[in-house]
Amino acid sequence: MLGRALPAQVADSARVGATTQPAQHDTGRVIPDSLTRPPITPKRALLQSLLIPGWGQASLHRSTAGAIYAAVEMTSIAMLVQSRRELRDARAASRDSVLGDGGVYVANPLATQIDPRRQAVEDWTAMLIFTHLFSAADAFVAAHLWDVPVQVRGHATTQQAEVSARIEW
Repeated sequence: MLGRALPAQVADSARVGATTQPAQHDTGRVIPDSLTRPPITPKRALLQSLLIPGWGQASLHRSTAGAIYAAVEMTSIAMLVQSRRELRDARAASRDSVLGDGGVYVANPLATQIDPRRQAVEDWTAMLIFTHLFSAADAFVAAHLWDVPVQVRGHATTQQAEVSARIEW
């Protein structure tokens, strides 16, 4: 009788190993393991979104977030290409002169736009880097919080808006 485990005793999972039984919530219903684990690991989600923003979110079935990150990425790339083209044109114009008032040749006014256009290239490059890092962090956190049930509700009137979230632990 002394060597028998009592029904209230639970084995230490650190020594024995984690159980393979499905998780149970207070409702008593059994939730399959496929619903409590994310489809990809947090590390893989981070690496996917670091490579292509939105990919990790799409793998986690968060298509709206993935689409937003992908749209910001495509917009940033398009604007970076445009800014580089404008910088190249401004640098080429700095070696030119144009016929000004009174028939006198003056420096091309486009040459004064080199610094602002260089700044635009730097800004869009920073936006690309930020998008990659933020998307990767978001995917990493989303994979870790995969099984946390969250209920978000919103209510709006003509004078105010209210958003509430309920998180069960």
